[in-house]
Amino acid sequence: MVQKIDATLQRTDALVAAARDGATPRHVVDRIVAAGGDARAEDRRTIATAAAELKDATRVLQGVTASARRGDEQNRWLMWTAIGGIVAGMVLWAAFAGVVARAVPASWQWPEKMAARTLAMPMWEGGQRMMQAASPSAFAALAAGDRIVSANREALEACRKRADREREAVRCTINVGVDGRK
Repeated sequence: MVQKIDATLQRTDALVAAARDGATPRHVVDRIVAAGGDARAEDRRTIATAAAELKDATRVLQGVTASARRGDEQNRWLMWTAIGGIVAGMVLWAAFAGVVARAVPASWQWPEKMAARTLAMPMWEGGQRMMQAASPSAFAALAAGDRIVSANREALEACRKRADREREAVRCTINVGVDGRK
């Protein structure tokens, strides 16, 4: 606007100078009309440029809005895909964990470790619990045998040495107490 006002003042100064130089009133009027027409044409160009820039800005804003909507939709799809992937992974792991655990070398002890972890116990205690649950009478016999061996360790070791020397089976005497205690 300041530029336009400066341009108008310059044109007005030119008209004043022309009037001093003896221009006729008709000539001055024609110059004023011409200057007004030029100013209006410049204003029209400025308004047209502003309108075009406004349309461009509106188009950009519409694009940003559409992009934000697409981004929200993509985020929603991504969330549902992630949830679906997690559920599918859980189902596949539940279905194939045993197969995978049995497919690895036995020295890795994956099935045993998985069982102990499931029972929230160390492998030894977890194994005892599983044996006891599978066959209480067999587990009781195993535990009684372990108590007898533990109580007679020295006598059994002496028998083992004698059998190694004689290179044949030998008879040994052990003491068995009530409930397997000495």
